[in-house]
Amino acid sequence: MRPLALVTLLLIPAPALAHPHVWIDTRFEVILNDRNEATALRIGWTYDDLYALLIFGDLSLDPDGDGILTAEEETRLNGFDMKWIEGFEGDTYVLMDGKPIAISGPRDWTASWRDGKLSSTHYRDILTPVAVGEVPLVIQAYDPGYYAAHVILPPAVVTGGTGCVAQVFEADLDAADAALQAALEEFAPGADVEGQFPAVGAKFSDEVRVTCGAP
Repeated sequence: MRPLALVTLLLIPAPALAHPHVWIDTRFEVILNDRNEATALRIGWTYDDLYALLIFGDLSLDPDGDGILTAEEETRLNGFDMKWIEGFEGDTYVLMDGKPIAISGPRDWTASWRDGKLSSTHYRDILTPVAVGEVPLVIQAYDPGYYAAHVILPPAVVTGGTGCVAQVFEADLDAADAALQAALEEFAPGADVEGQFPAVGAKFSDEVRVTCGAP
């Protein structure tokens, strides 16, 4: 996971230090057909240690603390992060030429506890397959309210298609911090910043850009 620089933390007012609450290492696999149309995403999330501890407590997993889950516990773990409330976008956003591309809810999810890390995967279909060429297909990972912070880990994987590549671009954290600072300065003294935290998550988003040559 990519930590915030110390100077960033010193510049952000105290209420903002409550955000983010969860850190997630995110991986993307972009699936294309033989016409270089993007048809689906496979998304992997690996959670920070504190969040994993909270999930274990909620699900009463590993009561003996040996770090090993039984088959029954692994079954209970599967889908722990797939119970999405209405309106939740799954922290994944797909764009082409700046326009949003509709994607499905999650399917075929998994969850695992390996080497002391809590991870999950799921697929999301691109509802209308979109042709990818020189104009990149852009995939972003962020929580609008910045409760969770996603870091996209390279390499992004492309499966299928011809002459297609995916690159990971990191967010401009200096610009994101400046936007957060400006948003927080709009709150009156004593305002409930936590309850009305500004929707700055997109500013902190890394992104995957996929381009293809002629199929």
